[in-house]
Amino acid sequence: MMDEGVILFAHGARDARWAEPFEAVAARLAGHCPQQHVRLAYLELMRPDLATAAQQLADAGCRRVTVVPMFLGAGGHVQRDLPALLAQL
Repeated sequence: MMDEGVILFAHGARDARWAEPFEAVAARLAGHCPQQHVRLAYLELMRPDLATAAQQLADAGCRRVTVVPMFLGAGGHVQRDLPALLAQL
């Protein structure tokens, strides 16, 4: 259903090439799930941030959004920062 969205949430980096694998995952997911809106969002150093990506999906009519952390480990960003950001949304 087009009222569902997915945000792939990654750390971010100063080098724009760092995002290429995440962009590839987002494109592949969008190709496999054309019924869902797919966005990337970043914790820092890159845009869009989580709130902006969530607003884009809301503006597109999404009523349900799944956030998928794209971190290689479950450190402080996943355990502390992501829950706080989700609570703000």
